Amino acid sequence: MGYSIFEETMVEMAWPQIEKAAEEGAIILLPTGVIEEHGPHMGLGVDTYCSHLLCRRVRRHLEEKGIRALIAPPYYWGINQATRSFPGSFTMRRETMAAAIYDILASLHNWGFTQVFNINWHGDLEHNTAILKAVEEVRKNIGLKAFCILRAFDAKRFKLTGAEPYILIQKAPPFEGAAPKFLEIHAESVETGIMAQYFPEQVNTDLAKTLPATDLVFEDLMVWVKGGAEARTMTPLGYFGDPARFQPQAAGELIEKNGRDIADLIENFLRGEYKPPHK
Repeated sequence: MGYSIFEETMVEMAWPQIEKAAEEGAIILLPTGVIEEHGPHMGLGVDTYCSHLLCRRVRRHLEEKGIRALIAPPYYWGINQATRSFPGSFTMRRETMAAAIYDILASLHNWGFTQVFNINWHGDLEHNTAILKAVEEVRKNIGLKAFCILRAFDAKRFKLTGAEPYILIQKAPPFEGAAPKFLEIHAESVETGIMAQYFPEQVNTDLAKTLPATDLVFEDLMVWVKGGAEARTMTPLGYFGDPARFQPQAAGELIEKNGRDIADLIENFLRGEYKPPHK
């Protein structure tokens, strides 16, 4: 059984409702993810489900603050460099994805929306570079105020200072349920816990409990992210971490805190109180 990624999004609205929301100054949340293998214990939609789930939590917290927000249809045709050799990990060229994201943002601008906040759930460098390129170009070319919300760790990984006008830095909460001994990157205890908590029919929890940890270190990660045959040899079952240690309740608490933190970040920005980190 699947779950609708259109729930609580613009897809469930009629066009006059969307037009009215734009006229009233609603902001847009744009969830981005991918269709990608997530080990033998989960389906391909993890990143898309998670970005959609997080946007729903953010929207609810914003509306509690009196800030109207619409969720755009989740984007899922992304870039999978590390897992591209696994069946089910669709990928596309960076320029294709950047063009698609640009056109999505341009459509929102054409309908009268002026501020869009991207919430992404996929760490691939090429994937994120495509989003950042699209956001930067749409701001320059048509004046849409589009932003990418990033954790400080990710901004540094993408060689950004955090002071870029199209970047908002989130203070991401730690995850207490993660296995401290292993590098947790993909289809591991965190993602397995989130899916078990919110989308249980998408997880084979009995199988997850039997999976041994990959026990890979940072140097292995540098090889893995490049993808290809060598990456698949390193993680033959398609996960990087320790999925057997998943904790649904802790994962749920992480999502809820993330939702509140991102909503607070957006509220502070809209009020002119956001302060970017120093270069």
